[in-house]
Formats: sequence, C-alpha cells, structure tokens
Amino acid sequence: MSIPLALPAPPQAMTDTPRALREVCEHLHAAGRFAFDTEFIGETSYRPVLCLIQVATPERVELIDPLAIGDLGPFWEALADPSVEKYCHAGEQDIAIAFAVGKNRPQNIFDTQIAAGLVGLGYPLAYWRLVEHFCDATLDKAHTYSDWARRPLMRAQLSYAVDDVRYLCAVADALGNRLRALRRSAWAVAASQEMCDQSISAPRPEKLFERIKGVGNMQGPALAALRALAIWREQLAYEHDLPPRSFIKDEALLDLAARAPRGVHELGNIRHLPRPEIETYGADIINIIKTAAALPREQWPASLAQSYSDSLNFRSTCEALISTAQLICLGQCVTPAVATSQAQIISFTHRLTQGEDLAGHPLDAGWRRECLGRSLLEFYKGRAALHVAFSEGRAVTRHTPTETALPAAPQNVDGAPCAASPA
Repeated sequence: MSIPLALPAPPQAMTDTPRALREVCEHLHAAGRFAFDTEFIGETSYRPVLCLIQVATPERVELIDPLAIGDLGPFWEALADPSVEKYCHAGEQDIAIAFAVGKNRPQNIFDTQIAAGLVGLGYPLAYWRLVEHFCDATLDKAHTYSDWARRPLMRAQLSYAVDDVRYLCAVADALGNRLRALRRSAWAVAASQEMCDQSISAPRPEKLFERIKGVGNMQGPALAALRALAIWREQLAYEHDLPPRSFIKDEALLDLAARAPRGVHELGNIRHLPRPEIETYGADIINIIKTAAALPREQWPASLAQSYSDSLNFRSTCEALISTAQLICLGQCVTPAVATSQAQIISFTHRLTQGEDLAGHPLDAGWRRECLGRSLLEFYKGRAALHVAFSEGRAVTRHTPTETALPAAPQNVDGAPCAASPA
C-alpha cells in the first residue's frame, strides 16, 4: 500500500563545515524529528571509522561529512535530545558507533525494522522492502558495500546515501499509524529502547569469550583458556588498532582452547593461526593456556550450554509452546521473531516444568509479557483456550477462559501423551 509522498529534495552539497553542521542541527531540533543513518568502515581498525551521516526531516535531506568536520558535537546533542524523535532502520550498528564516537546516549529512537515486525510485516525486514511497500519506490542496492572513506564520493554513492534516509520519515509515519491503530505504540518504543541499550553496552573483558561462535559446548579448563585468550586478543587488537577477529580469528582461539598445546612447536597445527603471530606471540599463548589450566575448578567460567531435560515429554511440551507462541503472535499481526526466540521459549518451558519462578525472564516482563508471555502462561496452565481461524490471508486467534474440563491428551502405546497438554 503506497502513500502520497512529498519527498525532500537531495542536497546540493555535503555538510562539511562546523558552521553548516550547526545550521543543520538547528533545523533538526526545530523539526522535532528526523531520520538518520551512518556509513562507516569497520574492517581495518579496532573502532569503526565513521565516514558519513545521513539525516532527513520531511523538509530536508543532508549528508554530513565527519571526515571534513571533525567535531560532531552538535549532532550528538541532537541524537541525545529526548524531546526530538529519531528514526532509524536496523539501527544497532548506527547506535553503537554514535555512542562510541559521540559519548552521548541516543534517546527517543524509533526503529522501523522493529516496528515492521510489531505490525506483522516481517522481521528482520530489509529497508528497501518497506520503501517498496509503503512508497512504491525501488532503491538502488549496489553500494551496500562501498568505500565510504574516499573523497570525493561518487554521484552514485551520494544518491544511495540520500535514499537511505529520504523515505524513512514517510515509512515511520505509516508504521506509526498502524501501531496506533493496533494500540501497540508503547511496544515499539520499549523494543526500540531495548535495542539501544543492547547496542551501547560493551561486554566486560571476562565476558568477551561469550561472543565467540561455537563456545556453547565448551566447558572446564578449555573454557577458562578461551576466556583468557579472548581478553588477550582484545588487548592486542586495541594496541594495534585492528578488529579483534581480523587480528586472530575466532576459529583459532577455539582450536587453541580445545587442544591446549603444551609448547610453541605445537602451534603450527592450529588452523587459522598465522605464522607471524606464532613467531611473535607463541610463548605468550602457551603461557596463557597453561595459566588457565592451573586455575582451581571454582574459578572456571560456567558453561554457556543450557542444561535442559532431554525427555520426550519436555521436548513435546517445548514444541507445543513454540507452536502456540507463533499462533499467539500471528493472531495479533506480530511477527513471532520480533517478540521471542526458540531459545527463550525453551528456557520459559524449563522454568514452568521445574516449578521455578519466572521473574527476570524476558517473556515475563514489559511489552513481551503483554504481547505473548501472559497468554502463553495461561495456555500452559490450562486457564485459557486458543481458537484459531484463517481469514483474509492470515491467522486470526481468540483467547477464551477454559470453563470446562479439557479432553484427555491422546496416549502413545507406552502410555505417555503423544503431544504436550497444559499442566
């Protein structure tokens, strides 16, 4: 469904002086809302290099050149002004770099990718799809990966950068209207704030290993070694101004921790560990692994692998609640992936089946409880029934209190229920 558009005209030149930046930021404050996006290079340095900031109000689009201006204080102040609403799409990285460079906490953020999920359009959904859906326009995606540090920027790069924000106010308005009609604007505000909080929270050094893919099944002294190696890699990457994963790959750290080589001569067997790093840091690596292996058991990090029952009853209960959660969300025009995950529902099921308190669980707090958690709990406890129909191309659900006894669950030949039933 396209909407009538009165798009702001592209800028005639980039904003590349402190005076021009102040004037742009005065306009952003006066408008009371603006869309923003960033272009940066993160493959060559420890901290991403911010190369371009795009902003748009319904009246203007501007391209701000951080490389020419240097001090972007007025923009960071606008981004942190709680009285001004800001629109972004999949803004995790944009928020993270804004906080890292500007040191101000972005506030009053509305993420259109999250909002799209909360009105049932899909999640995660590409920005260009929302532009096509709401604005009947096709965006050029050729410069998604581009050298944004080069100057002057090519005309095609500038057009791509303008389009990244030119339609964003209109898309945000359309999504805002749908959210208000569905009475869930507060959900979008809360979910966008969660995204911001997660984007600006840097992990403590002793938690860096938790971000390494493949760590889930590791435990004991191997996990202690991985924790120490991740801290060491982060420090070296900072000193050399390199991204940690390009300095030494995650796969190399995992292999080192799992194999626990006893001497430098064994490091050549570690895949993805460059020979120059072996020659320079081989002795340090061996010492780190030996020190970690000598730690007493109580100082080992806890395994990240969730230990749940492997019984057929538990697994079938999880499957039932996962399916029910999807229907509850779809029946409200909410894309399930924006509200929860399979891992969340499994941990939710574990607490329920073990009689544990739900306090602190994501599905028992805030907008997720209102959207899903409360209904899912009522269903599990047998206090509500879920009626599902298909109408106009989508699922429609209705919850009713359970007033009569539920039928007994069908039994397998071994006497166990063949599907989970509410307890």
